Amino acid sequence: MQYTEQELARIVNERDEEELYELHEKIKESKYRCEYHIQTVTGLMNDPNGFSYFNGKWHLFYQWYPFAGYHGMKHWYHVVSDDLVHWKNIGLGMKPTLNYDNYGCFSGSGFVKNEFLYLVYTGNHKEEDGSIIQYQMIAAIDEENHLTKLKRPIIQPQQGYIDEHQRDPKIFFENGTYYILMGAQNEEKQGKMLIYKSSQIATGWTFVSELKVKGYDSFGFMVECPCIQKIGDKWLLLFSPQGLEKEEEAFLNAYSNVYFVGDLDLETMTFTPDGPMKELDKGFDFYASQTAFQAEQNDKAILEGWFGCSDYSYPVTESEGWAGLQTLARELTIEDGKLIQRPVIALETIKDVLVFDAENGVVTKDDMRRRMLDACVIHLDNPGNNNVGLNLFATDLKKGFEISYDARKKTFLISREALVNQMNTDFGTERKITLDALKTLDIFVDHSAVEIFINDGETVMSSRIFPTKEEHKIRMSGKDINLKIWTIKPAVEDDFVVFEKGDDDGE
Repeated sequence: MQYTEQELARIVNERDEEELYELHEKIKESKYRCEYHIQTVTGLMNDPNGFSYFNGKWHLFYQWYPFAGYHGMKHWYHVVSDDLVHWKNIGLGMKPTLNYDNYGCFSGSGFVKNEFLYLVYTGNHKEEDGSIIQYQMIAAIDEENHLTKLKRPIIQPQQGYIDEHQRDPKIFFENGTYYILMGAQNEEKQGKMLIYKSSQIATGWTFVSELKVKGYDSFGFMVECPCIQKIGDKWLLLFSPQGLEKEEEAFLNAYSNVYFVGDLDLETMTFTPDGPMKELDKGFDFYASQTAFQAEQNDKAILEGWFGCSDYSYPVTESEGWAGLQTLARELTIEDGKLIQRPVIALETIKDVLVFDAENGVVTKDDMRRRMLDACVIHLDNPGNNNVGLNLFATDLKKGFEISYDARKKTFLISREALVNQMNTDFGTERKITLDALKTLDIFVDHSAVEIFINDGETVMSSRIFPTKEEHKIRMSGKDINLKIWTIKPAVEDDFVVFEKGDDDGE
């Protein structure tokens, strides 16, 4: 279906509630709706925004176009959780109400102070001649979830960089000073990161310089969604560059989400990496990740990512009127100089009935009878130096979603080449990594989502899939392996809430 520019520029209002309710009633019947991933209430979801621990709960906002499964006028939608697993829809979080954000409330981050959750975001502004200017804006949410916007920008466009490409502010605090890190494109069409500082959150912001990353001059043609987080005595720098050169096993997606572990010198605005730039996720679908503001623990971070990618299309659900998920929340630590990503511990609570159990390659329980579950958790260990194979959503003749390890070649592979519903094939149908040894796999399957945590979080591979009714079998192979599969308890409410807490027109 084609939408006009005017249709895609719609801003949601209370008079739209019945239309949105009917859309939600339609899409919630989709076989691809999830049971324990955050999913859009209607329309399209993309970047996670404003991720914070505030007022005793985890708050997450996501970029939201309410009316269709395509990119349109960006709002923020609000969900909350007690444990980063069981998420509840709260409703509309923010919508374009100012001249400075008249073409969308773009991505941003959160910071908690004095009983307020401050949201620093990009106001996407469209001039009468059609040109775009991006401003950095701020809003605050009180403990009653009432949002107030500051009417004027806290940061104006910086000279020397393209007005349309200065966005996605990440606010952080260090040594008595507030900083904002944001993505940009310079006039030479190079991807850069900019640093601003202030002694206060809502005013006084001044440009400092580009963030210099030792050994790197620029990052493709644009940097989106930069994020910086101190973990222990090390810094983690995350960002989503566009236009990186592809390598044999890296940067194969349309755009990648990458990271460095290293040291940050705020005097010289220099980040010194401990090693080369790496991808945060080696699967097909992952972008725009953000760590949460939380003051509870300084030896770990909590991360959410968009289970998708810019310039990708997901035709199966787009035709149903929706698109987009968030990944599972991940706990990030730095161990022996390496970034480790594990599913948050509370995800243990979604495991329900053990339906398959094999010990040392001997099946001791099998209630599945080769039938694949739409949603389940799979744990594998003890493969030794042997090949391992899993075919999820297979048929008698086709492999379905393939997960395999070749012990001789030391390669771990995922492939969706054999699935009926294909998407974004210009970027390949398989992903392969070199893996010296396979020790464990933790696989989270949720209707249209598969997240694989390899070797206790050393590597993660996230992929969207859309199996048909005929693709309903599972095949497994591996000598001496231990393999367990559980059904799950639903953890995310698929309820319709948009205007429960009122509009956000009050400034």
